[in-house]
Amino acid sequence: MRKIIGLLALISFIGCNPKTECTYQIPVDVNDGLSVSTLEEHNLSEKAFDEVNADICNGVYGNIHSVLMIHKNDLVIEQYYNKWDRDELHFLASTTKSFSAIMTGIAIEEGAINDINQKMTEFFPGYFQESDSLKNQITIKHLLTSTSGFEWDEVSLPVDDPNNMGYQMDKVDNLFEASINLPMASIPGEKYEYSGPNNIIIGEIIKASTGKNIAEYTDEHLFKPLGIKEYKWFNKNGVYDVGGGLQLKSRDIAKYALLQLNKGKWHNHQIVSKKWMEEIFEPYVEINHPLYGCYQWQMIKTEYGFNSWFIPGNGGQIINIVPELDLVIVINADNRKVPKSKRKPLEYLIKDLTKVNQVI
Repeated sequence: MRKIIGLLALISFIGCNPKTECTYQIPVDVNDGLSVSTLEEHNLSEKAFDEVNADICNGVYGNIHSVLMIHKNDLVIEQYYNKWDRDELHFLASTTKSFSAIMTGIAIEEGAINDINQKMTEFFPGYFQESDSLKNQITIKHLLTSTSGFEWDEVSLPVDDPNNMGYQMDKVDNLFEASINLPMASIPGEKYEYSGPNNIIIGEIIKASTGKNIAEYTDEHLFKPLGIKEYKWFNKNGVYDVGGGLQLKSRDIAKYALLQLNKGKWHNHQIVSKKWMEEIFEPYVEINHPLYGCYQWQMIKTEYGFNSWFIPGNGGQIINIVPELDLVIVINADNRKVPKSKRKPLEYLIKDLTKVNQVI
């Protein structure tokens, strides 16, 4: 019998949603395209999950809002906490960045963008001078892999520090111009630097090449095929925040995650090519061994021998995919004001989840 040694943990600081009573809730079929099942039917341990669920409810992992798990294409866990439920839109924060990768692939397949090596400057004539030698080298691939070379640092200081570059970017009127006008710090392709502005530029490339903003283009080519009907995407003066401005329902995030696991296929519909999805998840740059950067996603070689892909977001948002276990995990939370000293880190959750198929 297969068993979950530990299941999902990350965030609940003020107690469980009374609706869940901190017990395992069998996912409900709401006719949204997600197939539902149970832990028992998948030979997974409900008892083991209850132990982790109790920790979540007791605030061990901070302030969790939802935890969903898909195993072998079935939603087997769907839990909500702290007065959240399945009908609420949740901010994705930097998990939004992953949408720049998949939508670029769709634009290439539609013929709007030539290829991944097309130069950024080709889409914005008049913005750059020949003297901008480094910026004239930046390709779409550089933007997607966070190796554009722009000077950027949003991790050294707290996100609410006025000197944090991300905080400063939030205050500008034109997100696009503020992004492309950043000074260069390195040769494109040489150095990984986690950066929201790269994704804002990708959003504007999609707009320049398709004639539709990133929200419209995503709605037509991704959300509608997935049956995603409700979302919010922050924009300022018509420029969309592709670095962190999207809001979706937890189940819709799970559908999007399952699409990634199944290499662009949703039921019998290939929304984006398998070839492009494999390119998205191909490790491109070593960030910090054994952590690697892909097209916005990150891959880690775990101590259990599995490769695990994930995309994190501020406050405790995460999509985690383990292909060898046929496993998807989605967590939404708000730990922005919960000190790290008062909660277990996300890594403990990931380690437990990679054990999900351990044979006893």
